[in-house]
Amino acid sequence: MTDPKTVLRRFVSIVNSHDLSELDTVVAEDVTEAGPVVVDAPTGGLAAFRAGWTQMLTAFPDLRVDLDSVLAEGDRAAATVTLTATNTGYYRRGFATGKSGTWRGFLLARVTGGRICDLDIQTDRLALLQQLGIVGDDDELAAARQSG
Repeated sequence: MTDPKTVLRRFVSIVNSHDLSELDTVVAEDVTEAGPVVVDAPTGGLAAFRAGWTQMLTAFPDLRVDLDSVLAEGDRAAATVTLTATNTGYYRRGFATGKSGTWRGFLLARVTGGRICDLDIQTDRLALLQQLGIVGDDDELAAARQSG
């Protein structure tokens, strides 16, 4: 399994299974990640990557990532994704809201030796935070600005 599209699909499958024990089959030990998932960990690499995804799955235990489109060229694969989840645990700015959200994202992976060595994850976290009620929507923010 060295084709970048296949590796990226397998990575998403592992995330969707919520069993991260097989991450090392598709993610390199020294992986770098440019998105919001990885938490600071003293060891960095795969350990931090796994800790970030564990934190995400704790906050959103029903998280589902759907691949909308996948393209590949050379050692890179890119995908647009739709994420859906219910917030039942602490997430970055607040405690569990019990609310569900659907938001879009983009993944760009560089694959070497059949494993993701660089991953850039960008998602519309503002849309998620608004759906969870953690931050106001555009109308609420505009009204607050006009009254203040």
